[in-house]
Amino acid sequence: MPRILRFIVVLLLYAGIFLVFTWPLAGNFSTAFPAVPGHDSYQFYWNVWHFREAVTTGHNPFFTDWLFYPVGSGLIMHAYIPIIGLLAVLVGNEMLAINLGLLASYALSGTGAYYLARRWVKNPVLGLLAGFIFAYSPYKLQRLPEHFNLVLTATVPFYVLAFLRAFEFQEGRFLPVVRSWAAVLACGLLGIITLFSDYYVLFGLIYFSLLYASWYWLRIGRLNWRNWRNWRTWAVLAGILLVSHIGIRLLRLAGVPDTGKWWGGDVVAFLLPPATSRWLDFAWAERLYNSSLFNMPGSIENTLFIGYALPLLALGLWLWRRRPRSLRSQDAQGRPLIWVLVVFLLFTVPTLRVYGHERLNLPTSLLHFIPFFNNIRCPTRWIMLVGLLLPIISFSALEAAWQGLKPASRYLLSAGLFAVVALEFWPKPYYQATAASVPAFYRQLAARPGTTLVPIPLGVTDGNRQAGHLPTEQLFYQAFHRKKLPGGYLSRVKPELFLALRQQPVLRALLQVQTHPDSLGTSPTPEQMRAFLQQYKPAAFVIDSSYQHHPVRPYLRQLLQPFGYTEQLVEQRVLFVPSPR
Repeated sequence: MPRILRFIVVLLLYAGIFLVFTWPLAGNFSTAFPAVPGHDSYQFYWNVWHFREAVTTGHNPFFTDWLFYPVGSGLIMHAYIPIIGLLAVLVGNEMLAINLGLLASYALSGTGAYYLARRWVKNPVLGLLAGFIFAYSPYKLQRLPEHFNLVLTATVPFYVLAFLRAFEFQEGRFLPVVRSWAAVLACGLLGIITLFSDYYVLFGLIYFSLLYASWYWLRIGRLNWRNWRNWRTWAVLAGILLVSHIGIRLLRLAGVPDTGKWWGGDVVAFLLPPATSRWLDFAWAERLYNSSLFNMPGSIENTLFIGYALPLLALGLWLWRRRPRSLRSQDAQGRPLIWVLVVFLLFTVPTLRVYGHERLNLPTSLLHFIPFFNNIRCPTRWIMLVGLLLPIISFSALEAAWQGLKPASRYLLSAGLFAVVALEFWPKPYYQATAASVPAFYRQLAARPGTTLVPIPLGVTDGNRQAGHLPTEQLFYQAFHRKKLPGGYLSRVKPELFLALRQQPVLRALLQVQTHPDSLGTSPTPEQMRAFLQQYKPAAFVIDSSYQHHPVRPYLRQLLQPFGYTEQLVEQRVLFVPSPR
């Protein structure tokens, strides 16, 4: 089969799996998108909407005053996914752009992983399975309707392929020999595309490159099983672990910030299928997943599951000492992959936690004390790279182990393994958000005069702290009512914006009533209220249905009635709007 035709066939296969796993989304590709109500999905819709809105109106897409009005905020450190924003500019539809972007990412992720695996895996079914595991791992399927940025992994396997073509490393030399400048250029272009997709994925490429090179810098390849039978090797390893454990503990006692300890994984999480699994959502797993075993019970960040079949296969092959050497282990470029895999596994549990108990501070914890690098605060997300490397290493070893089998038996076993893994990964149906799910009065507010909408509850939130609470649905609704919000939710928010919320007299008073109704602070004076209305020009104040009987409602009524606002109850929400003049 010609190369281009094979590429198209493989791409269409993985695209078809996406359509099956997300059905019936394919029938609503331009009018719906996968979402989790109340979660970050709506923030990513806002990202795409804002990018398209800014570009088409001639504004800087990396700054916004639609949130945190009137000061606004930069979006450079935000999980912004401008790559899908650019797609939205081209197709003129945010929901269609999101779905096309997700479809392309999953299909290309699988295709790239397939071609990477085929360097060392000759069985095409196992190659396709390797691509399937990387593209559709539980980590990615659980994030499909929630963290669009983290599933934009299409560049990863293609980058690894280009990296291996670009450089040749040698022990004793720090810099590699360039084998192909075209491949170096490809690495750079793929890095730029990844930069506009997600910074976690970008750091995955950086860490892969550094870890691969460190195999040669640290002469890891000189270690063999004979070394591991020597007590001195174990003594050195024990010494490294002891020093790292004590040193990292001293850093924590000294108060040096460390986000990895809180967000790090638990070894038990490797055995817990996520709640999004259609066939493996066991009651015991759900109880553990939502228990105090984790620092964040029920959090999506606890997911380390990659199935049962693949880890058991890898463990069995590792214990099988008489197995012939695999093609990967015979290839100088393939041998470092086992080292890279082990380090990425250690990344996921920087503090080794077993059933909620911290046992050992691993050397990889040091990354979480380094400024800038410790912004990568969710180590469990590195299971993404495990999903790329573990199948390649395992399937190449499997091919070495079954050399005595007939070809028909190999294909039968490969197909059976594919079926088992597919059942392990198969997700539950996804919820779809549509324009029809937006309350009608939000769309009607677009026609009302005024610059802002003040929602209750209100707040400022980022990935590290929160003041008040802003439901993420408000970000989705903004695309329809087109009014600016005094609060907001971004991945990173400057401390000044948290401070500004508490310094503005009216917003500070509303936040106080919202969060502490039994301890009211100083109410704004009529002059402060008038100044607020003149500066913010609110088209409406909207109280969510969950706050309909909250003390903030009569408090807001008391503030607004002297200024001609009338109260309305619309679709279980309370509106205060200026009376027509």
